[in-house]
Amino acid sequence: MAARKDQIPKIMRQLISVAEQIIKKVAFDIQANLVRAASQGGTPVDTGWARANWLVNVGTPFLAPLGEYTGKTTTVRVGTGLSSIATYKLGPKVFISNNVPYITRLNEGSSTQAPKGFVQAAILRAVTSLRTVKVVLA
Repeated sequence: MAARKDQIPKIMRQLISVAEQIIKKVAFDIQANLVRAASQGGTPVDTGWARANWLVNVGTPFLAPLGEYTGKTTTVRVGTGLSSIATYKLGPKVFISNNVPYITRLNEGSSTQAPKGFVQAAILRAVTSLRTVKVVLA
């Protein structure tokens, strides 16, 4: 049965809502996967600076690491930027970035705590989990 002309705006709103829900879920899941313990496929931890610098932002990426690297610990709270995705509306790009100077080396396997490509694996897990998404239509 074809949609009546007066139903098209409602259908469009529902499609936009579904797209927003999916984008939010993927962003939350990627960030959560990355900040997990390395033994669970997340970021290797020595001082915690790399793990704490997985930053989510809408519109533009964070361009510098947050917090101070002291060689022992970090002052950045894990989850920075997640509030920007919680109210996401379709349009601008969503960025998940990490600007600590050694994040590329970590992802290339420099730590024995996590395998090479842990970032790509975290993204793949988030995207794969979409198979179980239940869509809520307004």
